[in-house]
Amino acid sequence: MSDTRQKLIHITGQMIAQKGIDAVSMRELGKEMNLSRSAMYRHFRNKEDLLAAVVAENFKVLHSNMRQLPGNVSDPRQRLNTILRTYFEFGINNYEHYRLMFQKQWDKAQYPDIYASAIVVYELVESCLKQAGNTRKSPNQSTAIMFAFMHGLVELHAADHSEAEKGLNEPIELIESFLDMVFV
Repeated sequence: MSDTRQKLIHITGQMIAQKGIDAVSMRELGKEMNLSRSAMYRHFRNKEDLLAAVVAENFKVLHSNMRQLPGNVSDPRQRLNTILRTYFEFGINNYEHYRLMFQKQWDKAQYPDIYASAIVVYELVESCLKQAGNTRKSPNQSTAIMFAFMHGLVELHAADHSEAEKGLNEPIELIESFLDMVFV
C-alpha cells in the first residue's frame, strides 16, 4: 500500500473521530494533503471506497485489540468475557468508527478486505466458544447471538439509555450475565 493511500486512510479516520462520518469530503482531504482531485482518485474511486478502506482498517484494529489478552487467561469463558469487554470498549470509545463499520452492509464482492478483516473478529469469538464446548446453542449460533447482544449494548449506551432502572447501567455486569445465559 502506498504511503499516500495509507495517509489518506489515517487522516480520514481522524476526521471521522473528530467530526463524524458526514464530515468526510474528498475535496477537503485533498486540500489537507495538498493533492489534486485527480491524485485523490488515483488512490480511491470515490468516497465510499475510501470509507471502505477505513472500515477494513477498523476491523483490523478491533481484532488486534481483542487478541491482546493477558497471558494468563487460559479459561475460554474468561477469555471470551475479556474479548467482549474489549469489543464494547472499542464501540463506545470509537463510536463514529463503529457506526461506519455497522451502519450498512458492505458488499462482500466489492469490498473483500472488509469481509476478510471482519470474519477474523467473528472467528475469534467462535473459537472461544468451540474451546469452551459447553454452550446452550451451537458455537455458530452462540456467536451470532453474542454479536447481536453486543451490538445492542453498544448502541444503547451510545444513545445514553444506560439508566439503572432499565438494568443497563453496568455493561460489564450485563456481559457477565449474558455469558451465564450462553453457557450451560
